[in-house]
Amino acid sequence: MRLPEGQQCTAWAKRLPEVVSALNNEVTTLIGKKPAEAIKEKLCIPNLHRNTQDLSGITKRYLYQPGELEGGGKRATDPVWSLKVYNIEKYVTKPNEPVLYYLQDGPKRGFVREELPVVPPNSELPPANS
Repeated sequence: MRLPEGQQCTAWAKRLPEVVSALNNEVTTLIGKKPAEAIKEKLCIPNLHRNTQDLSGITKRYLYQPGELEGGGKRATDPVWSLKVYNIEKYVTKPNEPVLYYLQDGPKRGFVREELPVVPPNSELPPANS
């Protein structure tokens, strides 16, 4: 529905407190607590070691660092993700730190989970000379 010129819909504003309250009272998987409870704490340590096994045997691409491809600064036309796919070789866990994943035949640096998107089977990757 389109409103006449100069009118605004305020229906969302009436419902916003109810939605925020519902979100604040749901347990989140990252910290295992409700946000409304976690806000009151001085320190809230997330469960950083969850779901580490689900990455093994799945092909991944990794997030390039600025200038990693050309050896200089990042250009707007540079790819953001690796052009090849890799398997997880190992992962390292330390208390209160994110899990670091190392790639088989990949760069010799560790990656956090967010830097390693899953590549679904039968995916068509971009050409290496893009």
